Amino acid sequence: MDVGNGEKINSDRGIESPSHVRSKDCRAIGERKEQSQIRPADSGSIEKMIRDQERGYIWLEQEWKKNLGISTAGIAVLFLFLLPAGIPLPRYFALFAGAVLANGIWCFLTYRRKYKDYQEISDCLEALETGSYEFRMGVDALKTGIQPQLREQLERVGHAVEVFKKQLEDEKENTKAMITDISHQLKTPVSALGLSLELLEDGQVTEEEKREFLERGKQEVEKLNHLMGTLVNLSRLEADMIRLKPRNASLKATLIRAANGIYLKAEEKKIEIELKEFTDMDILHDPRWTAEAISNVLDNAVKYSPGGSRIWIRVEPMVSYVFIEVEDEGIGIEKSEYQNIFKRFYRGKRPEVEVQEGAGVGLYLVRKIFEEQGGNVCAVPAHGRGTVIRMMLPKKYEAGRV
Repeated sequence: MDVGNGEKINSDRGIESPSHVRSKDCRAIGERKEQSQIRPADSGSIEKMIRDQERGYIWLEQEWKKNLGISTAGIAVLFLFLLPAGIPLPRYFALFAGAVLANGIWCFLTYRRKYKDYQEISDCLEALETGSYEFRMGVDALKTGIQPQLREQLERVGHAVEVFKKQLEDEKENTKAMITDISHQLKTPVSALGLSLELLEDGQVTEEEKREFLERGKQEVEKLNHLMGTLVNLSRLEADMIRLKPRNASLKATLIRAANGIYLKAEEKKIEIELKEFTDMDILHDPRWTAEAISNVLDNAVKYSPGGSRIWIRVEPMVSYVFIEVEDEGIGIEKSEYQNIFKRFYRGKRPEVEVQEGAGVGLYLVRKIFEEQGGNVCAVPAHGRGTVIRMMLPKKYEAGRV
């Protein structure tokens, strides 16, 4: 397969590289990594908060009585000192009664304000307990009263739980769609394989037709093997069983390994894969899984590109990072899906995507492999039509585990 500038990719020779270097300006990485998942408080924690809140009401009442008693005693002591001052007794007792009454009103109003604060917090806790997470407190309420930080924290907890709930709903929908897709993808090749076997048993079928049916059966088995391999990799990934084995290795050798993995598929569609010239370098990475990740990106490029088109692989070395870009001339990706395509089980909604085989885990696996090596992956706008997937690897990283 011609790859441009005198380079070739084939199953025997791989890539033969010229010596000079093509330099380019580095473009920005684009989208950032997804935020960490937010875990809501469990029901036991919420029940404990409600019990604490009920104890708070009792404490408020006791505190009000305590403050009223202390302040009244203080007023009485003050008026005892004023007794020898010669104030007429009617006026003296009137002032004393007024002071006690004013003190009682002040203590009661203070208690009512704090009670309302606690009542508002209690309403928020009750909302959390009943599963209603969309509540918001007024700005004025946050500026006055007791424990304003607790109010803000409750509002943040409610928002966090709502986000987590939305994530769970999306995950559930994606899982349902994935099960439907996998069921369809299993049913189609199994049905075709069964039909081929039945036709092979037909005595009226010629030898040439038998060879054709046998070849079709082999193709269906290959589809099943590919699907099963993808699901096995996903299960190992989720079970934390895939371990990276980083070592200093040639980046070009890794790219050759990735390209050779999809060579036959590209050859069937007469798609040329062109590796842009760059100076080879040894970087610390896991050659096997990095090649697997890049091969997944190339596989998507071949799958969604028309026959006779091209796919470009570009390498842009920086001071601390290396950028690897795969650009195709396929159907492209909507900007609204730039982040979604790297989520587990996510598949595009366009008709061109739905008719293709896949479980929506290939790019998710790509993202995980690169992130565990200190890098990332994102989609960026293409120069013309098609898609550009940009992968980033640091020249050095702390060894991790996928």
